[in-house]
Amino acid sequence: MVVVAALMVTSAPVAAETMDKLNAQLESLQRRLESLEAIERRRAKRRLAPAAAVEAGAKPRSWKLPGTNTSMRIGGYVKLDLIYDVNANAGDTLGATDVPIDGSSPGNRQGNWRLHARQSRFFIRTWTPTDWGELSTHIEGDFFGTGGNQVISNSNSFGLRRAYGSLGPVLAGQTWSNFGAPEGEPETLDFGGPPGVISNRQAQIRYTHSFGAGTTLALAIENPETGLIISINPVSAAGLGLGPSTDPLPDFTFRLQHQWDGSSASFSGIFRRLNVDNGGGNSASAFGWGLTAGLGWRFNKGKTAIGGTVYGGKGIGRYTTMAFTSAVYNGTSTANQSLDTVLVIGGQVWLNHAWSDTIRTNVGYGRAYANAQSANKSAGGGKNGLGAYSQDTWRGWANLIWSPVNDVEIGIEYIYSFRGEANSANGKAHRIQVSFQYNF
Repeated sequence: MVVVAALMVTSAPVAAETMDKLNAQLESLQRRLESLEAIERRRAKRRLAPAAAVEAGAKPRSWKLPGTNTSMRIGGYVKLDLIYDVNANAGDTLGATDVPIDGSSPGNRQGNWRLHARQSRFFIRTWTPTDWGELSTHIEGDFFGTGGNQVISNSNSFGLRRAYGSLGPVLAGQTWSNFGAPEGEPETLDFGGPPGVISNRQAQIRYTHSFGAGTTLALAIENPETGLIISINPVSAAGLGLGPSTDPLPDFTFRLQHQWDGSSASFSGIFRRLNVDNGGGNSASAFGWGLTAGLGWRFNKGKTAIGGTVYGGKGIGRYTTMAFTSAVYNGTSTANQSLDTVLVIGGQVWLNHAWSDTIRTNVGYGRAYANAQSANKSAGGGKNGLGAYSQDTWRGWANLIWSPVNDVEIGIEYIYSFRGEANSANGKAHRIQVSFQYNF
């Protein structure tokens, strides 16, 4: 008994100390639990507020419009182009007729600097799932529109590039023509691009059918616009002249395309009716057609790509990047007149190579030719006096583009461009262009 009592007396302080420690631990756990609950309540509040206003959309860089299942994306880029023309001022984008003729006043001028941000672009896109397929819209513009005071404020007007909607296989609105080969177009710093490319944006209705395995066929009716007509008609001296077009038919286009492993090839065509009529006795029409093919093939684990385009046709000048004349209006009287289409052919090839994840380069060569002289006819044979005409143009280019961080591209490009006219006059242009582009 004495031993038991002694043990009880000595163990009492130990039990009390143990209970104190347990109570302290319980209090610590309670405080931690309350702290975690408070943190979770704050997180829940943060989730509830923004999530109700902004939710990630179904497409990259998009978000859901509140209260709808429509995903929206706002994007574009800001671009500065710094241009130095070795001989004369060839403009903000280098076209065939911008190349000065040797010995002319523009050709005798040496050196011109130009800085502009006109290519800066803005777009809004939406995607909405429906029972009839995906409904998508796209509206886009840049500052290559006309107007503005470029001398005083360097302002340039905002112009519509594309505005269209599509529901399932049907597209309606303004976008790139179905007659073209976008996969074969090169990457250049120059806004206009090289000769040998079909490139035009206009209003259209397009239907696309998928055969599966990456093959599609697109059919479209597009805005006709008889334009780029040269009038060689002496009757104009009597005030009857060349009148506006009436365009009784739209342009009809098709494109067959096949895509595989990040590469693509296409073949497309156009059929159109050119028509001029001044309502006073001068009228004529002609049939125009054109074919184009393009290839963009990526290989070497995606580091290298080659591609190009080729086209040919009559009466399709306004679809080319060089904006060649589409037809010549011939005649010596209201009883003897005709609209004769101009043959144009062109093509270009390019190589793209990524030296690293941030540096890539492009080199290429393009050429285009328009035979306006063959369309310049008169009643008794011979010519009606068609003068200088930009008939043959070719270009070589090379650029280097560096992306130091995502969405920033800094590039430098050299262009040599040649222009040959029907009267044997030639011209050339050397251009160096540096660009800074910031995407968003």
